Amino acid sequence: MSQKVFLVGLPGAGKTTLGIQLADHLGIPFVDLDLEIEKHAKQSIRSIFSEKSEAYFRRLENRKLNDVIKELTTFVMATGGGTPCFFDNMKVMNAEGKTIFINTSIDKIKRRLQQDTVRPLMQTKTLEDLLEKREKQYLQADKTVTTKQGLFELFKKNSS
Repeated sequence: MSQKVFLVGLPGAGKTTLGIQLADHLGIPFVDLDLEIEKHAKQSIRSIFSEKSEAYFRRLENRKLNDVIKELTTFVMATGGGTPCFFDNMKVMNAEGKTIFINTSIDKIKRRLQQDTVRPLMQTKTLEDLLEKREKQYLQADKTVTTKQGLFELFKKNSS
């Protein structure tokens, strides 16, 4: 059975952690879109941003998203925080599978990211700014969850 699950949300919302757990629970592969981009580019996202540009990164992100969709029939994907906001990425993800917005509180994300120096946009924008800019796209997801329990509830019926 083909199943594609896309987790969207702010940086630090828990997409990767929850994605790994959900993929394990469902017995399907986990894909971290940011890691796929880094493998392809042979450099970190931070260095792509600084040496090339955000626009270059977003084109690469769009290409890798579409590559994974074509190459794999079943997966749980942790997208980058901005993935749904560029090109037709959110529309494509909604058409290809189930999109889930991991809606974690700003305070909880701030605690998680206090020491984070890796995420490029965290150096220049506040979480509030990012949420204001991206929430419209995030809310286009099929479902919104705020907890691991809520996420797993969505898939309870599907796992036998």
